[in-house]
Amino acid sequence: MTDFDAINVVKSNRSLLQRRKFKDVKNLFIKSSGKTVLEFKKISTEELETIKASIRKQAKKDRQSEIAIYGLSFLIIVIFLLFFILS
Repeated sequence: MTDFDAINVVKSNRSLLQRRKFKDVKNLFIKSSGKTVLEFKKISTEELETIKASIRKQAKKDRQSEIAIYGLSFLIIVIFLLFFILS
């Protein structure tokens, strides 16, 4: 082992010791913020139903567009394969 190898080993060991673990960072954050529980906004049931409806509407729209993209892709692939098979 040369001197340079030894220096590199010492450097890598030092960097490993300086790394913080996730639990340490989490505990440090909790101690500095002073809060451990999340606080959510309070809304009425009517507003909650409105939000749920809009989320469901957007999910349905996204699902339909995804099905259209898959269908179009499948159609293009089939046409492409038929073109090469028939020619």
